[in-house]
Amino acid sequence: MNRLSQARLLTLAGELSERDRQIIETVMRLRLVSGTQLERLFFAATPNPASRARLARRTLARLVSLRLLDRLERRIGGVRAGAAGHVYYATPGGQRLAAYWQGDGLRRARSGYEPMASFVRHTLGIAESYVQLVEAERAGSVELLDFQSEPTAWQSYSGPGGARLMLKPDAFVRVGVSAEEEERAYLEIDCGTEGRAALARKCRAYLMAWQAGVGGAVFPRVVWITTTERRVALLTAICASMPAEAWKLFVVTTPERALGVLMGAASEASR
Repeated sequence: MNRLSQARLLTLAGELSERDRQIIETVMRLRLVSGTQLERLFFAATPNPASRARLARRTLARLVSLRLLDRLERRIGGVRAGAAGHVYYATPGGQRLAAYWQGDGLRRARSGYEPMASFVRHTLGIAESYVQLVEAERAGSVELLDFQSEPTAWQSYSGPGGARLMLKPDAFVRVGVSAEEEERAYLEIDCGTEGRAALARKCRAYLMAWQAGVGGAVFPRVVWITTTERRVALLTAICASMPAEAWKLFVVTTPERALGVLMGAASEASR
């Protein structure tokens, strides 16, 4: 793919609509977003489903033709999924424009690649958490104050002996659930592929960060979002194996119940 010149990027920056800009910035921030997720985020105001899908399809195709977005070769949902089954990422041109809009200049950007299916599934899971929170905010159920995906959500801190350690959540979320109350959470998207030992290591990493005082006076809850009730049981057992004082850090749930947990409805989760 030929790179867009600086002059062409500046021209596009002046011609793109606000929605175009928001789409590019969102794809850049979340790294991978499906066509269905983008339709839900940016075209929900169009009431007719067929018209909404058509408008989303045309808009995304135009951004692809402008070489600001591109699609992975592998679709999701099978061959009948159509444009909604495409997974989008920001091209080097889209990345440079997003940096320019953030005040970082038209810096160099990395070329795209075809990631592994496990990475795609995991990244789309992070994106789905964001989409659900945006939809809940539109419905007036919650105020989305902050959403950071990896690696922006990662946080360095001083561990034992002053060693520099890195806490690597999949996402950090901050939501207002009332005028006086807000919820903070680290998200861990479990796609059912990691074994018990790897999951336990992640739990211990959060325990160490909590003990080191990461997050200040209020450490965000660690919300595990997993695939099945069997995985809920496994993760619940792993979290329960942590020291007793650490169990309060963790909540384990499924995608269907995750929104309630993030809004502070801890009774919706398995503990």
